Amino acid sequence: MPQLDFAEFPSQIFWLIVTFGFLYVILAKNFLPRVAAVLEQRRDTIDHDLQKARQLREESQLALKAYEDALHQAPADAQATAAEERIDNAE
Repeated sequence: MPQLDFAEFPSQIFWLIVTFGFLYVILAKNFLPRVAAVLEQRRDTIDHDLQKARQLREESQLALKAYEDALHQAPADAQATAAEERIDNAE
């Protein structure tokens, strides 16, 4: 078999290095910058989405606090309204 012949090894190693070098240059110049750009775009999108999620969480916490404050204030408002109505009805 010619691939196992020691006389062919230098030629095979030469073409291996040439082929590997050619593929490396092609990939490094064309493919890898595109992949890097896509990864950077994905990272930016994820960072933006996380920032938006934090902002929405803060807004929802403020809305929840306002709701809970209104819920706690409702019985006092109801009692005040009932007292006013009793006073108005008594007159």
